Amino acid sequence: MIVSFLLMVLYEIYWIRYFKSEKTMEDFYSSILGMPVAGATLPVMAFLLLAVYGKNILLGVAVLILGIGYIGIHLMHKQELES
Repeated sequence: MIVSFLLMVLYEIYWIRYFKSEKTMEDFYSSILGMPVAGATLPVMAFLLLAVYGKNILLGVAVLILGIGYIGIHLMHKQELES
């Protein structure tokens, strides 16, 4: 539960950092503490940990489905920017 909370704090830091930046696509798809595409990864990981903590299988399955699509599309966009 504490780790999930800390991930959400990092997520808020990500958004603060983004809104203080020039708001480019590189800023949007940036990483925090080595976590790629932090804007997508951090909330998905936080909710996955909450599903494990709460022993909620339905939430866990929903988060996995969300994470595959959400993180996947962000990684694809980041690769497009790099090429």
